[in-house]
This record gives sequence, structure tokens and C-alpha cells, in this order.
Amino acid sequence: MRSIIRAGREWEMAPFPDGALVQGIQESIHCSYPFALLLARRGGDAWRRLIDPDYHSIHPPTQLFDMPRAVDRLLAAIEAGERIFIHGDFDVDGLSGAAVLYRGLRPLLPPNTIKVEVGSRSVGHGISRAFVLRAIEEQFQLVVTTDCGVSAVAEIADLRAAGIDTIVTDHHLPPDPLPDAVAIVNPHRSEDTYPNRYLAGVGVAFKLICGLYERLGRSVPLHLLDLVALGTIADLVPLSADGDNENRGIVREAFERIARGEGSSLGLRALMSRLSINPRKLSTSDIGYLVAPKLNAANRAGDPKVAFLLLITEVDDQAEYLAEILLDYNRDREIAQNDLIAQAEEMIRSENLDPREDGLVFIVGPYWNEGLLGLVASNLADRYRVPTIVVSRGDRVSRGSCRSVGEFDINACLDAHADLLLQYGGHKMAAGFSVNNDTLPHLEERLFDYVTSRAGDFAVPLREQIDAPIAIDEVDGRFHDDLSALSPFGPGNPTPRFLLPDCSFSDLGLVGNRRQHLKGRFVQRGVAAPFIAFRMGRHLETFEQTDGAALVCHVGFDDWRGVVQVQGIDLVEPRGGGAA
Repeated sequence: MRSIIRAGREWEMAPFPDGALVQGIQESIHCSYPFALLLARRGGDAWRRLIDPDYHSIHPPTQLFDMPRAVDRLLAAIEAGERIFIHGDFDVDGLSGAAVLYRGLRPLLPPNTIKVEVGSRSVGHGISRAFVLRAIEEQFQLVVTTDCGVSAVAEIADLRAAGIDTIVTDHHLPPDPLPDAVAIVNPHRSEDTYPNRYLAGVGVAFKLICGLYERLGRSVPLHLLDLVALGTIADLVPLSADGDNENRGIVREAFERIARGEGSSLGLRALMSRLSINPRKLSTSDIGYLVAPKLNAANRAGDPKVAFLLLITEVDDQAEYLAEILLDYNRDREIAQNDLIAQAEEMIRSENLDPREDGLVFIVGPYWNEGLLGLVASNLADRYRVPTIVVSRGDRVSRGSCRSVGEFDINACLDAHADLLLQYGGHKMAAGFSVNNDTLPHLEERLFDYVTSRAGDFAVPLREQIDAPIAIDEVDGRFHDDLSALSPFGPGNPTPRFLLPDCSFSDLGLVGNRRQHLKGRFVQRGVAAPFIAFRMGRHLETFEQTDGAALVCHVGFDDWRGVVQVQGIDLVEPRGGGAA
């Protein structure tokens, strides 16, 4: 069954699990068939873990390789009152990781012995040469990294030569060889048997603080979980993967604490308040689509130190002031981003480029804002459904940001052209690089050849799965409560999608600031219910003329009216009452 609303996408029903397992779940917890089917599909025989990802079952930090050595070195620094320099990356994961290290270590050390650096886009990701020189000049004894450092072989060697030890906490894929650090705590190390290989950078930093506190006989610092959840969600690591629910348990516990008014970050609460986010109804979407972009705006259109200071401030007035600065940064970012997207699209039109035919978007602009390249690349990749590379040409060096689609591995693409690049890095879906301007034309030619030879990796429709069929009389308060037990939702644990066949519509209207949302009621087999279809107002006429259609939807709750509501609707062809 193909979607008539979202071109180029197809729906398919997820594979059905063993019927005896579904029946057993129903009998065990007295739930509806669609919910039992959902639990069986996602959890198999371990389905109970899905509805109870308890924080207290989360893995001990000592299971991480090199954790004992890292804790030993921190204990020695605390006993000697050494000066510690924390280095975090400038994205939300790095910022929150730096805040966790700072807030966790500060009570254990004398005043003014901890300093924090969160970098900037002007010097790029990771440990810079300038940071190394500052650490040496200011006579620090220990450097602790978060969300970076595992690839900083030369920089950590220079620190070592100057008598400065380094503890690396990171979650990026380790290179060969590893840097000469005192300890490298990273779940992706080949020697590591830690059950959750998908900790965010902030998650690894938090584990270090937990390991330290346990050795000191202190309580686990659960008040820091709001910061851990922030970076975990913003970095899009899986909340559940390979049967492990640790990240989901962390986020869930953090949300429950935030709802109770607990948590270490006064600034985070201030920013949420400015964004009209109800802490008692917090979702991963609130963090991912509202909070995180405001913090990231600091590294795209301002100073990332502002975002870091917001996360650690303990003064109400300062929290409000810093939150306002971030909102100003974000307004500037939105204006600049829209302008850059318009320039890129005009370039595609004026040069008669055909991205779908070419299989690649590769565009270059002079002195384009490097903090916005990734956002523009994501926009174009979503629009044209092909890998996209957006490059800012500097005086001698150009820097590019890449986004991928489908199964095309953009980092492997760069790896195949490493001989032309000054630096590069990333993962399957997103990466970046720098290249000499003289080499740029040759790189473009080779990238097009490479993409053409692998067009099959992305030139396929994006099939989206439906979790279960459902009837509207099964969507009630109990069903909504059952679904809530599966939250929080995100990568590795997506919001469930259901198929509602044989629907007709009434009371249709447009709502929202720009009337972009479609609202109304639908009827299925004589039972009516409210719905809202976000950003689908332009399809009002299609809904008005449709009868007997199937809907793919989420199930939400209308706080104002206190009723269950179908949300995020996609309309599928009336003749497709089932799913193929």
C-alpha cells in the first residue's frame, strides 16, 4: 500500500510475532490485542523489560574497560588537589558531558582548580592544538575529555610529553593506534564487554562520575540525570538496542525526576519554561526539537560557552539571562539558515542540476557559515532523497558537511577518498571534512563517480513500518496508559504507529499559527473520534473527498479536553484497507 500524501515513501506492516506469545502477554497483563502485539514485536520473550526499564537495573560503571584506572587517577588528583582541565565538544552531547564532569567533580576539589573548555566551530571538533598549549601554559596536571579525545593521538602525546595526564571519555569509534592516555573509557573499544555500546558521550562521562562516587562511598549522583538525558536524546543514540534498555532507563528516570522538580540544571529548567514546556509532560520530542536546537544555536550563531554556562549556573537571574541569549542566537540561526538554503536551491536551479538524476548534491559557496552547513545538507537530503554535501570555500581550505540517505554510508565514502582530504570524520549518516581548495574539483569528480557506482544503496523507496492494526473502539484511556509505559520514545524505540482501516471524516478545519495543521473527526464502523494531522493542512480537500480510507497514526492524549486523540495522521489509498 503506497502513501498518496508523502511521495516516494511506502508503508508496510511489521512482521507478526508468534501468536502464542501475543496471547500469553494478553493473559499476563490483561491488555488489548494491539498492545500485546506491539510488546511481542519489540521485546520478544523479554517483553517485560519494555514496560519496566528500571534505572536501578542499569549496568555498573565498573563494567566499562579502563574505568578502574580512570577512577584511580581521579582519586589521586583529588587527594593532591590537582588542577583539572575538562574538554567537551561544542554540541549538546559534549556540552552536557562537560557539565556533568564539572558538577560531579567540583564538590570534591578545592575552589578554582577546575577549568572547562568546550571548543568552537572555528577550531573544529575535538582537542585542538590551542587547547594543548593552554593546558601546558596554565600548568594543569590532568585533562579529562568528554565526547572527544579517542582520536587525539598527537595532541595527547604532546600533553604527556609536558607531564600532563589525560583521561578520555568518548563514544566515537576508536582508531588504531589509540592515544597514550592514562585511561580511555569508551564502550566501543574492542576489549570492552559493556552491555550497552550506545552510550552517548555524556553517558560515558556520567559513568565515570558514578564510578568515582562509588569508590568514595558517596551516593550515585542521580540529580545529574537531567543533563545525561539531554545529551543522550540530542545525540540520537538508540534508547533501546540489541535487547539493552539502559539509555531508555536513564531518560525515563530523568524525566520522572524533572517532573518532580528535581535535577541539577537550573538553566535547563529556565529554558524549558521560556519554551512553554510542561516538565510534568516532558517528551523526547520536546528535548530533541525544542531544547537541543536552542543550545546548538550557540555553536552555530554565537558562543557555545553561553550554552555551557546555562547548564551549570545556580543563579536564577543568570539562568533567565542566558536562556534569552540562546533564544536570540536561535532567531539569528533561523534567519541565516533559511537564507543559506535559499542560496543553495538557487544554485541548483541556476546551474540546471538534477539531484535525483545525478545521485548527489554537491554545492560550494564562498565563506558560507560552517555552523549551518549540516542543517542545509539535511534539508536538501530530505528534499531530494540523495546524499548531500554542502561546502564552504575559504581562502585556502574548504570545509564540507555531509548527510546521507537510505543505506549509503557517507563516512565510508569519505574514507575512500582520504588521500584528498586534510581531515574527515563522522558516521554512516552524517560526516564532515576539510580539503585544500586546489583539490576540491578533483574531490567532486571522484565523489560523483563513487556515488554513481553505489546508487543502489539509496535509490530505493523509504519503507516505513506499521506496528499493529487497531480499531478505534480499542483506543481508550487504558490503551493510552499502556503505550505510556513504553516511553520515552526515540531512536531504537520509535513512537508506535497503527493502522486504522475504513475511515471517513467530518468537522474538518485548519488550526495553528499558519493554519498548517488539519483537525477534525473520523468515523470507523460507526464509532467517532477526534484527530489532528500535523502539517497536513494543505491536504484538506483530499480528506474532504475521501471515504473508506485507511489511516496510519500515533495515539496521543488531549490534556485540555482529557480525551485520547489520534495524532500525526497519514492518509493512504481508500482501496488499501489492509497493509502490504
